[in-house]
Amino acid sequence: MTIAAQDANRMRRPGPAHIAPVPPEWPWEHDMPPAPAVRAGRTVYLSGQLALDAQGRLVGKGDLQAQARQCFDNIEAILARVGGRMHDIVKMTSYFTCQLDARSSQDYWAVRRDVFGGYKPASTGVQVQALLLPDCLLEIEAIAVLPEPAP
Repeated sequence: MTIAAQDANRMRRPGPAHIAPVPPEWPWEHDMPPAPAVRAGRTVYLSGQLALDAQGRLVGKGDLQAQARQCFDNIEAILARVGGRMHDIVKMTSYFTCQLDARSSQDYWAVRRDVFGGYKPASTGVQVQALLLPDCLLEIEAIAVLPEPAP
């Protein structure tokens, strides 16, 4: 049985059919306890994303902009698994371990503007003491609402 089939079997659970974990695709996701995301109807709740590449390596040690780009790339890839896109995001929470000052704020917002353009999902930013990996400066979680299926 393939890893993907094993994950799909593990992720099946009794419960409402309209609630389903989004299966992992990257090798490192298979060892993580949470699902990358959970879909409930048209709403997708994404687990917090760190600046990890597909092999689970940290991208941009000490570089907030590089880490933000990688977090958003990961969010975009997970949304694509369920047919979503970045403009389907309605709410984000960003957790920062770096000192939040004018420069770090500008760095983060520059990346967000590149990703979202003029679209502004609701969001909250929180400064925290630490994240799962010591060199992570940022973790972003998101909630997206997928469009109605075409008739």
